Amino acid sequence: MEKFPGWDRIDGGEVPQEEIDAAWVAVQRKIQVSETRRPGRAFWLAIAAAIAVALISPLAAWMWASRKEAPAPRMCQVSTSRGEVTEVILPDGTKAVLNAESVLVYPEKFGRDRSVYLSGEASFDVTSDEEHPFFVRTSEVTVKVHGTRFNVNAYFDEPAVKATLYRGVITAWPEGSEDRAVTLKPNQYFAYEKETGAVTTASANALESVAWESGNLCFRSASIRSVINTLERRYDVSIILTTSKYDANVITASFIHGETLDDLMGAICMIVPGMKYTREDNKIYIK
Repeated sequence: MEKFPGWDRIDGGEVPQEEIDAAWVAVQRKIQVSETRRPGRAFWLAIAAAIAVALISPLAAWMWASRKEAPAPRMCQVSTSRGEVTEVILPDGTKAVLNAESVLVYPEKFGRDRSVYLSGEASFDVTSDEEHPFFVRTSEVTVKVHGTRFNVNAYFDEPAVKATLYRGVITAWPEGSEDRAVTLKPNQYFAYEKETGAVTTASANALESVAWESGNLCFRSASIRSVINTLERRYDVSIILTTSKYDANVITASFIHGETLDDLMGAICMIVPGMKYTREDNKIYIK
């Protein structure tokens, strides 16, 4: 898979500013999200920020303090398109499965800790190593892992970042606020509301959170717009909501029998009173 410009230059040395800017633009275009670059940061930090991932200060400081002692690891990236799901085996044997329209960034070789950077959605089955903690970092939330299986949903166009625990133990907190950390047990989720900064934890069906790995879809109290986002990513279509009258509706439904897109749309229209849709090739109009 083609890498973003400049990634093979992440070696602990100085990188020209023009390459930082070029990499920034390329990654933004790849994941279809616009962020404002913070000037003066290191190249690999700029790349991580560009995919909607923020490094915490202690990690960034350690990387720069140690770069003269040993070269920084080469960074790898894996991205998925609409309709695509892919599996990645990380350097420590951890298995990550990326959902559609997602980007995962990780070092070629892990160091003192095992940090990966995510924009989109992925499930992880982490190899246990108590001496080297595993972190999943998004632009809004950090998840610390204690040898476990879990799912993280961090799409830029969703109102919340959610981590759901299937097995083991995880601790999650809003970026930069480790004092608000919450430790989860299996079948619990952590959610961070981007607009308000509120943190929620509650019971969850962990199997539903990873149903997408098998091509299934499970919605639980999902807004119409969240359902639309999911269907667009899954089926590589454009769905145009021509009215705002369904904005307050939520959907709870499971599609686990290989339903087609038209099957799903028909079922959703039955769930939501008055909803109708028409389809023109690769575009769906909801009325």
